[in-house]
Amino acid sequence: MALAVAASWGSMLAHNLYSLPLAPIDMENSGPLIVAAGLLAAYWLRPNSRPVKVAILGWALLNLVVGGIITVLPLPFLPFEPEQSVNHYLAHVVYSLGQVPLTALTLAALRREVAIGNGAQGQPRHQ
Repeated sequence: MALAVAASWGSMLAHNLYSLPLAPIDMENSGPLIVAAGLLAAYWLRPNSRPVKVAILGWALLNLVVGGIITVLPLPFLPFEPEQSVNHYLAHVVYSLGQVPLTALTLAALRREVAIGNGAQGQPRHQ
């Protein structure tokens, strides 16, 4: 889980350092690091907690969908106009790909939890 969280934050940081005039200690970078570290700490303290896993999944999906996909598109509701270049799109590909391990790992953990629960109740597992 720690490596997946690191990949998630690292890909966001890579995007921000490449595409935006931000330092690593700027709030746009350090804020998400604090959130990611808090979620990881919660997972270490309560690895079997479904709410913690759901929160981690929500964080990963937020970064994937909003950070990796939506904010590269020239949408009228965004408070900025994203650069429309191949390099910027590639930065968002890196950002998005960095969210995949955390999303997949957390989904797998949640599915195992459901499968174990279903198995304990004698219900068939869905795949």
